Amino acid sequence: MPDAWLVKERLTILAPDGQANVIASSEPIYGIVDTPQYAHSQGLQLRKELANYRELSCGPAKLLGGHHCYVRRFEWASPDDDPVTQIQIYHASAGRGYTLTATMRSARFEAVEPILISILEGVLIDKGNPPKELGRGPEWVDAYRVRH
Repeated sequence: MPDAWLVKERLTILAPDGQANVIASSEPIYGIVDTPQYAHSQGLQLRKELANYRELSCGPAKLLGGHHCYVRRFEWASPDDDPVTQIQIYHASAGRGYTLTATMRSARFEAVEPILISILEGVLIDKGNPPKELGRGPEWVDAYRVRH
């Protein structure tokens, strides 16, 4: 890979009707050494980029196979669209940031939330298969395992 290029990976799990999804992503992170810092930086970005952003909750949890994570639940809406509710899970390790995002329109979120939570809880980071170098290494999909 050319110098200064980055590897960002993304996997999308889409509901049959296309109205809900879970996106798992991984990216190199610099200057961030732990999960709370990564979650904080992502929260600042959300507040800056999303119209009518409203944070409902944010706090620590053990997910992704027992890793220390942060979970944020929030809503937002553009002026011309229906409100959206999202749940994001953050984890930082070995120079990589991992984010899982569950998304659904707010009006239907409560009905679909148990399915989204089940998917989020089923995603694991395989401790035995971490990236070998910052921004390089095996495809992260090989490092993530989805139980179901």
